[in-house]
This record gives sequence, structure tokens and C-alpha cells, in this order.
Amino acid sequence: MNLLQLHRLLTRSSLTLMAGLMFAPCASARRFTPDIPDNPISKMARLVNPKLAEVEDRVKWLTRESYTLAKYQQFPLRYNVGYRGHRSDVDQPDPSIIMDFGKVRLIDAVYLIPTQREFLNDTGIFPKCFTIEISDNENFADAELVYSTGDKPYNKVDGLPVAFDIDRKGRYLRLSVQRGHNQGTYDVYGLSEIFVFSEGQPISFNAKIRTTGDLDISPVWHPHALNDGRSPLGIWHHGRAIDEGIGDEVKVTTRGTSTSWQVDLNATQAINQIILFPYQILGSQCTSVLPDALRIQLEIPGEPDSIMVRDWGNPLPGSTQHTPMVFAFGGMPASKITITATSYWIMSERTLHALSEIEIWSGSTNLIAGKPVTRTSDGKRSQISTLSDGHSSERAIIPIQSWLNQLTKRGQIRRELTALRSIHTQLSTRGELNVSWGSAVLLGLTFLIPVFIFERKRNKSKEHLDVIRKRIAADLHDDIGSNLGSISMIARTARKDLARLNGPTEIDNDLGEVELIARESSLAMRDIVWLLERKQDSIGDLIHRMRETASRLLRGTKITFECNSTKTAAKLTLDAKRHLFLFYKEAIHNIVKHSKANDVKIRLWDDSGDRLGMEIIDNGVGLPMNGGQSSVSVKKLEERSGVIGGTLELDSSPEKGTRIRLLVKRMKLTHPSRST
Repeated sequence: MNLLQLHRLLTRSSLTLMAGLMFAPCASARRFTPDIPDNPISKMARLVNPKLAEVEDRVKWLTRESYTLAKYQQFPLRYNVGYRGHRSDVDQPDPSIIMDFGKVRLIDAVYLIPTQREFLNDTGIFPKCFTIEISDNENFADAELVYSTGDKPYNKVDGLPVAFDIDRKGRYLRLSVQRGHNQGTYDVYGLSEIFVFSEGQPISFNAKIRTTGDLDISPVWHPHALNDGRSPLGIWHHGRAIDEGIGDEVKVTTRGTSTSWQVDLNATQAINQIILFPYQILGSQCTSVLPDALRIQLEIPGEPDSIMVRDWGNPLPGSTQHTPMVFAFGGMPASKITITATSYWIMSERTLHALSEIEIWSGSTNLIAGKPVTRTSDGKRSQISTLSDGHSSERAIIPIQSWLNQLTKRGQIRRELTALRSIHTQLSTRGELNVSWGSAVLLGLTFLIPVFIFERKRNKSKEHLDVIRKRIAADLHDDIGSNLGSISMIARTARKDLARLNGPTEIDNDLGEVELIARESSLAMRDIVWLLERKQDSIGDLIHRMRETASRLLRGTKITFECNSTKTAAKLTLDAKRHLFLFYKEAIHNIVKHSKANDVKIRLWDDSGDRLGMEIIDNGVGLPMNGGQSSVSVKKLEERSGVIGGTLELDSSPEKGTRIRLLVKRMKLTHPSRST
């Protein structure tokens, strides 16, 4: 394979989005922590083997600790993916990356971010053997070696940041690769981002970059993608989610309308960088957006020569933005900053100008933290406080180095848990075997021996069923979710191409229907995955899912949700869980499709006769009737209630709306005492 063929191969692989990557990290995270059995034999094994108890306590502590850290998930990027270098001949010097920070700085730490996975079994092209050097001179005549892998390949790469504590002074930093991956040429390697910090602040954003041995495929792979803040790890988030979406969304109704956000600093400041955070579309799992075109203007009022304008356009209009946008200004003086959205983001019928957070940095200070931003749109001015409150649409934003440190610690926990899994399996197997034999000797031929055997078989059968259910759920989540995401993305891209070519409106409408059906099918698939999840089989879990479903399907509708049941911890059978949830979802769909209601009340309670009651009331126009017979939707409700032995009461009229009441005996819903 020659160099031209390699370029083409890398371009094709880089532009092929694997939508399954959006879902795979979530599924793998659920399967990562080893389950600790809780049967009598395992409990006795822990009593007689302190080492096993110590390992299990460590596993539990590490698992709890991971909940406090930034979440790990890989998001696929479509442009500015990162940098790839190579050595085209074995006799050539080592390929390298050199960063110039403009002056001598105390460099605290360096973080290397691996490139994104491009298919499920991708092992990556992180450098195998490399060195990191610091120097005050451009030619590195007095270079100081701060890290070297030596001849042993670096093998601790799992998609998380690779961190190096430096604590040395220098103006230049050089990463030299002595050994990469042979993929048609010599020593190919790649990185998504290089973060460099001085006194806790990122200095890599403003650094100049020189490279040797480029595989430059702009705008996908190129040197300046190494310090643009974009990486497949996403936004610099805290681990805890917030209750509701935060940011600023402006619905654009007229083509050519612009929206501007203006900040008056009241004094001239040296601007190092401006960071814009994408807006998360509510109800969407993986859709974060920025305007498709932006203009940033820095100025000092009264000084025309001070005005600096920087324009940015999305290389792939309409594409999802999973990372912040960093605009480096290298200390440009300004006292007034205006950010203007000149082109909106569009999906189906939605056209938006939206941001979730703005940060303006001068040295170590975010100049607008907690200060309102003036928004001007369609001739109207508003004061917006949610663009500088330290939150994106999903979570709290934390300092970049804290975020990287948390992800690095998460990687350490993951590697330790992997090692503990093997130790735990060995100790648990040995301990359970010893306990089983000891119990057999002590109890002899008494009735306890068959009890232990039956319990052990029952637990193994239960675990086997759990494995099958998890595997089915994961396959649905990963494979079908990937296909649906791809269909939606292809339909959206085709609509944009059709609009650009002035194609027929009928085809555009059909593509819009395809995109809508793909999104709705993806949400339905997530409900099916939830139905297969054993760990969420209680009535309380069902109620939580009912709240989420109502919030998602009844957006724009007033929803009142009451739960007066005191038995929410009771476990449901798989069939009962399925039919109850699908009954509820069918009722909600009827409201969306037929009722035209703007007020919905949902209530669950403990009824007399040990029954669970569910009631859904809306103020709409009632359910449709067909020749005196119930509509198809009502027949579905009757069938669902009949399967679980419930009593259905339905009252519907155009004047009063619709009231649906279902009463089901708990013995029809809950697990029997010896179920599997």
C-alpha cells in the first residue's frame, strides 16, 4: 500500500460514523463491575476467607468512588478529529510534534488524548514507544527528557487520558515517536488532543504547533486539531447530572435572522480564549448543537483600530457538536465582546440559535462567571443569566484539568477492578467449594444438603437468565441503536443535499418522515431494553420510567404525577412489567394522537383488596369511537388489562375529556416467593 492509498483509506475510515459508539460506552459501563453474589454459600465463604471479604469490600469502595467522578463516554467526531503522523522510511528521523508556548513557562502536566474508536474492535493507534522533552531553545539543543517509554511499548491505553506530571520549566515541548503502528507505511500514530497546563491553566490552546511526518487530511486529521479543545471525550462535565436543561435557545422563524450575545467587561482585559459550549436538545440522547455559523467580535469602544473579527462556519452543517468550541486570542485586549449566530441549526421543523454556556478567559479568570449576557434577537434585547452560570445543558462544567484528572482516576479504577475481577473469581470459586464440602461433611445426609444444592442451582439458573437478558439488551442497544442513528443521520444529510440542489418537496417530506420514524424507533428500542433489565423490576422503577416517558411524550403539556403507593419496592414479573408499561404508554400515545389535551393527571395508589390502582385523566376532546364500538386504541387497552387480570374503567366525552382507570391485584403483578 502506497502513501496515497493510505491517505484514502484513512479519509474513508475517519468520515464513517459508527453511531453505535454513542451507545456502546453506556452498555459496557453496566457490564464492567463484577457482580458480587449474595447467596448463603457465598456469605459463608466470606466468613471463612477474610481475603475474599477484603477483595469484595475493595470492589464496592471502588465502585462507589467511580460514581463521584466525571463520566466516561466516547462521542464520534466528524471533523477536526485529531492528528496522524508517520515515518515513510525506516531510515528517517523520528516523527514529532513540537508545541511553542511563546515564552518560558512552568509546565505542570501533559495529557495525551487517544483517538476515537472508529469501529467496535478498533485497538487504536496511540504511540507505542515515545519520549517527551522540554527545552528553552527551538532546536532542542539543551533538551531535558521528562518521560520515555524506553523499549517497552506503552500498553495502558483504554480511551481515557494518558497523564504525565512534568513540573519543569521550558518554552517548547516535543513529543517524539520511536515506534508506532505499521499500517501500509512505517510507525503510523495518532492523537486526538494534547492538553498542556501551567499553574493549573491550559496553555496548549494558544500554542503554535510544528510537526514532522504529517498525514495531513484536512479538515479531518491535521496538526491544529491537537490543541482546539475537541476530543471524543466530550464536554468538561462533572459526574452529577442536573435536573433540567440550562442554556439559551432562540427559535428562528425567518431566514437570515441573526442572534447576538454581548458582554461588556467594563474595562479592557487581555483575552486568552473564548469557549462556547453546545446546547443539548431536550429529549434527545446524543444531540448537542451550536449555530452553523458564528462571528466573534472583540473591540474597545471608541477605538476603531482595536476591532478584531473572527468567523467560524461548521464544516459539516447540521452535524452534532459533542465538544466545546475554543477560540484562542493570545491576550488580545478588549472590553466588549459580541458573539453572533449568523446561521441557524436545523433538524426537521426545528430551526435554532442556541448555546448552553459562554466562558471568556483572561489568564486564570473567567471574566463573565455569574454575570448576565445581553441577547439581541429579532430586535428584542434580553438579559440571560443561564449562559454564565457554570452549567451546560446537562451537567456542571468543571475546570479542564479537574475533568482530566477525574477521567484519569476513572481509568485507574477501571484497571484495578479488572485485576480484582480475576482475583475475586478465583477466591470466590475456591471459597464456595470449600464451604460446600465442609457443609456436606458436617450435615451429612440431612435435609440441608438438598436445600443447598437446590439453592445453588437456582442461583446459577437465575444468573444464566440474567446474562441472556443483558446480552439481548446490549445487542439491541448497540446494533439496532447504531442502525437507527445512522438512518436518521443519512436522512438529515440527504435533506440538506436535496435543499441545496432544489429537489422536489415530496422527497424532502419523505426524508423527514424517515428521520422522524428512525428517532421514534430508537426511543421505542430503549423502552424494550429497559423492559429486559432485571435490576429495574420494582414498582418504584416502573413509576420512575413512567415519569420519564410522560415528560418525553407530553412536552408542552401540564403534567401532574401523584404516587400514593407504599409498596413500591415490590418486584414485578417480567410479563406484568411489560403489560403495565405498554398499557400506560398506549394511554399516553392516545393523548398525544387524539385528545388535544393541555392538562394531564397521572395517579397511582393502593386500592382496597390489595390492588394497585392507575388512573390517567386528560382535559382533551375524548377518544374516537367507530360505529358504537371502541376504537382500535381502546381495544389495545382492554387486551392489556385482560392479560394481567385487571379491571378497566374508561370514561370519555368531548366535553369532559378522558379518564382511564386500571385496578390490578398485586398477586397478579408480583414475583412468587420462589421465582427464577
